[in-house]
Amino acid sequence: MVSVSIYRHYLDDIPKQYVLLKLLRPPIYVIELSNNQIIAVCYNKDGSSKRYQINAEFSNRRMVIADFNKFSAVLAELLKKFPRHFLWTSAIAVTDVTQTLTDGLTDIEIKVIREAIWVSARQAKRSVISTTVGYQGRVVSR
Repeated sequence: MVSVSIYRHYLDDIPKQYVLLKLLRPPIYVIELSNNQIIAVCYNKDGSSKRYQINAEFSNRRMVIADFNKFSAVLAELLKKFPRHFLWTSAIAVTDVTQTLTDGLTDIEIKVIREAIWVSARQAKRSVISTTVGYQGRVVSR
């Protein structure tokens, strides 16, 4: 299955300090951000995956997240659509900004994305312990 190979790929990229978490094989949320659109796919260890998309007004032409509160609320609603993992184990989030930005992602925007994922996960009663941020398919922060 393609989903199993994608899951293993993301699981192999987990930082070394989460080796124990790898044994529990948590779900992995892959979140794509673009202009006022969030696409999220949850990959599970059994190869199953679920995909959801939400459109909302949280971006502008210069910033992918212009309204933090609206973005985190929309992302929380999206995460609630995914089932909880066995024993409420923590999940891993991989975020990729697909929107073309003039200067790419700044450190502030990376921090905002990380904080928004953490806030959204808490609102959705999910636990995300590791977040990787990428820009157009290339990792910019672990």
